[in-house]
Formats: sequence, structure tokens, C-alpha cells
Amino acid sequence: MIGGLLLYGGQNGQPWGVRTHNVVDAGLLCAGLQPEQALALIGRVFSLCRVAHLEASSRALGLAGQSAFDPARMQDEILQDHALALLVTLPAQLGLPPQRESLCKVLHNREAGASLVKELTGSATPIANMAAPAFAAWLAGGVAENAAFLPKLFNRCHAALEGAGADVTMCGLTPQAIQAWLRHDREQGGPVMAYDASIWPDYAHYPVMQALVGPEGVPPFARLVARMLEFLVCLEGRMGSIPDRVGSFLAGLGAGVGVARAARGMLVHVAQVHNGLITDYQILSPTLWHVAQDGLFRQAISRLRSGCAKVTVECVLAALNPCVPVTVEAAQHA
Repeated sequence: MIGGLLLYGGQNGQPWGVRTHNVVDAGLLCAGLQPEQALALIGRVFSLCRVAHLEASSRALGLAGQSAFDPARMQDEILQDHALALLVTLPAQLGLPPQRESLCKVLHNREAGASLVKELTGSATPIANMAAPAFAAWLAGGVAENAAFLPKLFNRCHAALEGAGADVTMCGLTPQAIQAWLRHDREQGGPVMAYDASIWPDYAHYPVMQALVGPEGVPPFARLVARMLEFLVCLEGRMGSIPDRVGSFLAGLGAGVGVARAARGMLVHVAQVHNGLITDYQILSPTLWHVAQDGLFRQAISRLRSGCAKVTVECVLAALNPCVPVTVEAAQHA
């Protein structure tokens, strides 16, 4: 998705709301081009999640056999996205020093991935496999002066998000939901888009995640923990079952559709080609699903507690991880 989001309201008991602005349908730029031209254009237009966009586009355009796609590049792209958020951006928002030295190690010393995981988490036990008491103890350890960085960070995130609301549970995005979108008449309004296209469905089954889900749904803190888990598995050089999920999507969608797993979730490109030229091109990003009417992002923001602190809003945005800039505009009152 290309454009921006505006959060408004959220003061004096008013609910939060979301507006989109400057939204551009990047797929329209591909109309009338040859497949090879469109693929080159996609590579220039999308600097964020570029590798994922190129992979999805090449599959949709029937050029996958010609591309030099390397799964390791996809893993590196996902790693970089989460690393920047967890080691630089989010710490600065929470009053912690950005971990630029650790970021440098993460990005340039990949052979030391396993030791970096232990250094950053301070734990020999995988976070994903922790039951509720073990995770609570790990989190509480973040208050110690000599604690590892990630328990320090997540201890502050947990405090900032306590009672914030924004809990949402949705069914994960499926090939059937994508097919429904492709069949709908665009002039008659869109189909239901209340699906979770984020990374959460890939991590929901882990013990630590099941311990974090509450009666109101999946809280933002749990979604942040999912980003940490994905950061750690990428740092260790293993993507788990994610490639298998991409394969199941491809098998359920057929020709003309390309799927890739980006740092924000499932990315889909759809192309129609006639006489060597593109007649229709659609890009279904995770953010597109989430900012749709009744989408995950809109629902989460509408449930965010009115009057919450700026740092809480920043943590919620980091958890939802939209692929466009977000401006927060407090409501003005007489």
C-alpha cells in the first residue's frame, strides 16, 4: 500500500479513528506494460519489503523461472525490518538507548546468530516455548541494571501497553478470502476483509503466545512478542514453517497470482496479461487488508483507550506494523 494513515480523536473520552490519505493504487502503474517492464517498475516503486514485492510480482507475471530469487534474501529483509524496530526505533520511543552496535552485529555478523540471540535475550530457553510463569519471570528480569536488552525493552513495552486496549482476534488470511476479493465487483463495493494478514497466525500456536492472549482477543503486546520471535528465528537463520504456508497459498490460488511472506505478513500480487500486455494488476498487501472497513488495524485503533500516552500509541503502532507512515493528530476541544 502506498499512502499514509492519520489517527485522530482519542482525547476526553472520544474514540480513536483512522483516515487514509494520498493512497495510490500502485497496480494501476503496471497497466499496459509488458511483464518484464512491470517487474522492473515494482522493483523501483517499493523500497519497503522490496524483495517480497519482487518475488510476488515475478510469480504473478509468470516470470518466477527467470528471477534469481534467493530465500535467504527474503529472510534478511524480514530480519532487517524487525531489527530496526526492536533495536533502534522502539527503544528510542521508550527512553532506552538505541542498540546500534547490536544492530551492526545482527546485520553484518550472521554467522554469530545463535550467540547474538542469547546475548539479546539473556536466556538459554527459547522464548517461544516459555509457559506463562517462565515468560513472566523473563519479563520481570528486565528491571535489573545488568539485564539483557530484549527483556529490558519488553518490560517497558508491557508497562506502556498495560490496559491500553486495542485487542483484536480475527481469522488468519486464507486463499479463499483472496479468491473472494478477486471475484468481487469493484463497482459494487468490496467483500469482507476482516482477516489477519499479519505475522501473528504464524506464531499463535507457541506456548508463550497462548499465554498472552486474553479474553478480549490478541493484545498489542502479544503482537510485539511475535515480532521478537520472528526476529530471533531469522537471526538464527531458520524460517520454520513460513515457506510451507506460502506454498499452500500458491496452491490454492492458481495462475496469475503471486504470494510472498513479508515482514508484515502475507503479500499478494495478481496480474492479468493479454497479448503480452498487462490488462489488470492488483497488489493486496497486509496493510490493505488491515485498513479496510472492519479490518484489523481499524478495529484495534477503535478499541485503543482514549487519553492514552504517546508512548502507548507508538507501541501499538509498532505491534500493528503498517507499511505506510502514520500521523497522530490529537482532537482539539474548546
